[in-house]
Amino acid sequence: MTARRDDLELAEVGPDIWALRLPIPWEDGHVNSFLLPDGKAVDVVDCGMKAEDSLELIHAAVARLGGPGGHVRRLVVTHIHPDHYGGAGELTRRSGAELYLHRLEVPMVHPRYMEIDQLVEEVGRYLLVHGVPEQEANFMKNASRGLRDFVTPAEPALPLEGSELLQLGKRRLRVEWTPGHSPGHVCLYDVDAGFLFSGDQLLPESSPNIGLHPQSTPNPLDDYLRGLARIVELAPALVLPAHGRPFADAAGRAEQMVDHHRRRKLGMLELLSDREMNGWQVATAVWGIRSNVIDMRMALQEGLAHLQSLSVEGRVEKRASPAAVTWRRSS
Repeated sequence: MTARRDDLELAEVGPDIWALRLPIPWEDGHVNSFLLPDGKAVDVVDCGMKAEDSLELIHAAVARLGGPGGHVRRLVVTHIHPDHYGGAGELTRRSGAELYLHRLEVPMVHPRYMEIDQLVEEVGRYLLVHGVPEQEANFMKNASRGLRDFVTPAEPALPLEGSELLQLGKRRLRVEWTPGHSPGHVCLYDVDAGFLFSGDQLLPESSPNIGLHPQSTPNPLDDYLRGLARIVELAPALVLPAHGRPFADAAGRAEQMVDHHRRRKLGMLELLSDREMNGWQVATAVWGIRSNVIDMRMALQEGLAHLQSLSVEGRVEKRASPAAVTWRRSS
């Protein structure tokens, strides 16, 4: 069943679970927000970016589902990337909704979206240490400044840690902490029906960026792979992703992701051969030079995440000094 009003795309994807497609200027052009009604109260999982047309779509959907007097009661954000968290400040201010967010995401909000200058300089030093030429590093360190335009921050009413059982709509959802794509990324598992709100952890067609950077966990790729193993263990009946359409074969898709990263690591081992390389050399050899500086920075960070995983496994030596970090196959 699909309800439309103008550009409102609201589809029932399970009993009392509605998916609302919100516009964003990246990915495939949309992010999924999920709405769970309970009478006039409507609970929301992810809220898109700060943009008036996006917020209007949420309010129209809430009015459709909650009727006269319908309102947002709780907002759970899977992680603080702009397409999931950007509208949180405006939505909570206008509706009085409670915001739930993992506690590891909370300290990243201020340096990323408010007082960004210190983080920009930290990123700049990080890029230079990993071999990015100075001119490119200057462009790349400033690449995320524009993302602030898509975000109005909000303080969480409840900082999550994982394993909490939340009542959203008429359903009981367990918080599953799945770091990697972001340190405090969470999925929500419906303990009764087996539905999984997967955020960016497991997507039907694309792979989330898993990057090592100043705000990441120390070994994000292995964190991400452990999160995939947890999803396989849960064996959800249906995955409700943040991008793309719902799908059923969680284990099969997780195995594709595991294999993708296994092959990427093997490719980097082959690339290193008997050479010592920095992260920039590895990233440009694997992905090439991209004209989009955000894409190039993400490629570097993803390459570093794979190299870090190989180093933790002992298959690569990570040679570090204050001036440079390089990588070489272990003898």
